[in-house]
Amino acid sequence: MLRQKILVLLGSLVVVGLAACGGAAGVATSSAPAANGARGSMVAPQGTTAGAQAPASTAARPPADASVPTTTVPEGPLVQRSASIALQVPNGRFDGALDDVIGVAEDAGGYISGQNAQAADQGQPLRSGQVTFQVPSDKFDSVVMAVQKKGTAQNVVISGNDVSQQYVDLQARLGNAESQRNAVLALMQQARSVNDTIQIQNQLGQITSQIEQLKGQINYIEHTTSYATVAVTIREEALAPPHDEWGLQTAGSQALHNFANVLAFLIIFFSIAAPLLVAGGAAFVAGRAAWRRFRTRPSTSSAPVSVHE
Repeated sequence: MLRQKILVLLGSLVVVGLAACGGAAGVATSSAPAANGARGSMVAPQGTTAGAQAPASTAARPPADASVPTTTVPEGPLVQRSASIALQVPNGRFDGALDDVIGVAEDAGGYISGQNAQAADQGQPLRSGQVTFQVPSDKFDSVVMAVQKKGTAQNVVISGNDVSQQYVDLQARLGNAESQRNAVLALMQQARSVNDTIQIQNQLGQITSQIEQLKGQINYIEHTTSYATVAVTIREEALAPPHDEWGLQTAGSQALHNFANVLAFLIIFFSIAAPLLVAGGAAFVAGRAAWRRFRTRPSTSSAPVSVHE
């Protein structure tokens, strides 16, 4: 009798699992239009959107059963919002603009999730970088407006993804999985053989793993809809060279550059030739002194001898 109960329960679990997979596929298909029209869903009144969610939440609910807990329908839409902003600042203002943008995020109660900065190519002193932060969803609009005032906004992209229907479906699947787990736990108490206990434990492990996955997906949606993502790219603007109509400034700059090159050559030449000149001068002085001593040296030859007869 117990074995028949186990088989019946396993069969019902398979049927419910297939139904949940089919419901998930239906939700994924029906959520595509909502993602395409996310911009409109962000500005829709809460009363209108909540009313539109009622049929979807009814379809996602399991059949009425005392053993299945009732799914709580969220009030208003659940939208994952994000913004990408490109700012241009004057040359030398990168660090200041970066601190200003971070200050806007911290003042709104957000936190930094990524940051990088780098210098421009070809040895130019211009700098650029990106900072990504999370801010509460209710501060999203004000943060985007404040960030745009920290420089010249070159590009602003705001997007959103309505995940309300997906959230309701995950809640319903979680309720079904928890009911299955409770039924398996009650059935385990009636097991009388080792084989029955092993089968029930295996099924319990699969259901527990499914519950943990569903809870993780629900927590992710709750976090990504409570906090919005803002990515800000900051670039320094290159200074244009001054206009020289007559070419005098260019000629003067070139002449000064040539003079500097000649001066550098002379410095290098004398730094190399100076030791040689000093050594040559010392040798010349020593040689001349030796020659003078040789010319003034007294003669060592004997005087002529006179012969007397």
